[in-house]
Amino acid sequence: MTHRLYSRLMIIIPELSIEEIAAAIKTVRKAKGMTLKEVEARSGGVWKAVVIGSYERCDRALSVKKAINLANFYQVPLSELLGLNTQSRTAPREKITIDLRSTNNEPSTESDVLAVKNFATLICAKRHDWNGEVLSIRNSDLTTISLLINRDEATAYDWLQSRRFILGARRP
Repeated sequence: MTHRLYSRLMIIIPELSIEEIAAAIKTVRKAKGMTLKEVEARSGGVWKAVVIGSYERCDRALSVKKAINLANFYQVPLSELLGLNTQSRTAPREKITIDLRSTNNEPSTESDVLAVKNFATLICAKRHDWNGEVLSIRNSDLTTISLLINRDEATAYDWLQSRRFILGARRP
């Protein structure tokens, strides 16, 4: 018997109306440059034009299974098909420099602080960067930090700023 460990981290999903989801489905189809009839033709009849049109007009409910299949057909992430990406606030995209002195001086045993300290230590070790004062991180590193502390990227960035873990961050 195999055992699986599941994370208890909560994924934050913005609340969207059914009309917003339907509009997102239509936006994806149009971004792919397809009419309703072309969807039917390209899918070999798997997706009927009238059915896709019904989803886009909110006349028909879309099950999770069908949403996944439709996202696969369009070759987009499910979150994109459902319009979940458009509602989230994005983090600043300028260069981010973590002030390692601030993280090391933080006496907190709070799990989020420890996660950031451990992550910074790991990145320094992987990069063989032993200056111990600052660490430039990539946007993908911010994504990892946001997952570690169970926040979206923008909120994680704000949290890092509020802790003064970002070099040059203003006090709140």
